[in-house]
Amino acid sequence: MKSVWALKSNASPVRPCGPGSTITGGLPAEVVRAMALDWGVYIDAYLLDAARVGNRYAAIAFCDQSGASSNGMTVATPPVRHVATRGAFKLLQTLDGADSYVLVTEHDAGVVANGNGN
Repeated sequence: MKSVWALKSNASPVRPCGPGSTITGGLPAEVVRAMALDWGVYIDAYLLDAARVGNRYAAIAFCDQSGASSNGMTVATPPVRHVATRGAFKLLQTLDGADSYVLVTEHDAGVVANGNGN
């Protein structure tokens, strides 16, 4: 018997943004290096030039798997905790454990930019 109900998948499609995809062209080199590492979890986005505000970050997002942000958009994370470090990169996880982000580069706390990129 054929069902009359249309079934929808509750799984999000994985956007092809990684070392094995053609989308790595145009990504910052640091993001490509972070993507090449095995983080052991699904990575929701890679964060560049992140600034910490309490337990949240404002950052430039790349490879946002939710599709809510395009590459290069500024985003604010929900509250996160640091769970692992690989070289210069940090794995962040939301407090409820639902999402994981890789912090690729971070502004130093307490350092004031001089307007010349420093």
